[in-house]
This record gives sequence, structure tokens and C-alpha cells, in this order.
Amino acid sequence: MATAILSFPRQQTHIPTETASFEPLDPAAGSAIPTHELWRRLPADAFGETERTALQTLLASARPFGVEHWREALGGDDAAAVAMALKLCGVDVLDTYRHDLVLSMLLWHALNGSPAARTVLAFTLDRRRYLGEDVEALTRSWRGPSRAEVRRAAVQALVEALS
Repeated sequence: MATAILSFPRQQTHIPTETASFEPLDPAAGSAIPTHELWRRLPADAFGETERTALQTLLASARPFGVEHWREALGGDDAAAVAMALKLCGVDVLDTYRHDLVLSMLLWHALNGSPAARTVLAFTLDRRRYLGEDVEALTRSWRGPSRAEVRRAAVQALVEALS
């Protein structure tokens, strides 16, 4: 029995540690930004055609393990993207590749005009303060000046996503 188990072909799911990246808009900013980190490194007004193309390529090729509603979000469902992001908004997963992929999907919907996606993106960026990051300018670029509005809209988006 042990021989049969040990000789069984082993299948591995590989999550790439490096993804496509491109030169930043500001050459003084340093090296290229990995595509899966765009959501947490660029403000809302910094997304051009190059960034959108890189993001679309990443999302088309990614298949994050154990993430519900991925296919629906990939098909254009804003509520599915919001639900995915809200399910993975705990502080303990804020720095994982899977979380980056889910928030990249949310970013795609935010860039395509979804107010719920913009709100949840701002909410998640705001939570990165717990990792010691200065995210105030990024958060403001997605939400506007009122934190109360972001929280109210986040609760409403959560209720809509869970219903």
C-alpha cells in the first residue's frame, strides 16, 4: 500500500513568486512594481493603459486556490469581487500573494467604475496601517476625504455581498 501511495504521480499547485512587472511612472520611485502589488502601491489617478494591460494579463492567467467567486468576478460581477475581498480582509492575510490577487481583481473592478469596489479597496488599504505602512494618500485617492462615508459604504457593500 505504501509503495502505491509513494509512486503516485505528485501534482503540485505552484504560485509564482515573481510576476510580470513594468517600469514605474516616476523613475525616481525605484525599481519596477510587481503587477500583483499595483493595488497597494499606485494611487487611483496613476493607472494608465500599461498598468491596465498588465493587470488584465495577471487576472486572466491567475487561479487563486480556495477563493470563492473568482470566475464570477472575472466575468464582470462587481458583487463577487467585493465578496472575495471582504472575506480576505483580516490583518493576518494582508501580505499574502492570494490576497494580492483578490485585491488586484477588486482593483480591476474599481478602475472600471464600481463604487463598491472603490470603497472596499479604500477600506482594505486603510487596514494596511496595521502593517506600519503610510497609506493615507492611497486611501484618500480611492475614497475621498470622509472616513465615515467609507465605513458606511463598506458595511452596505458587505450586507449586499452577503445577501
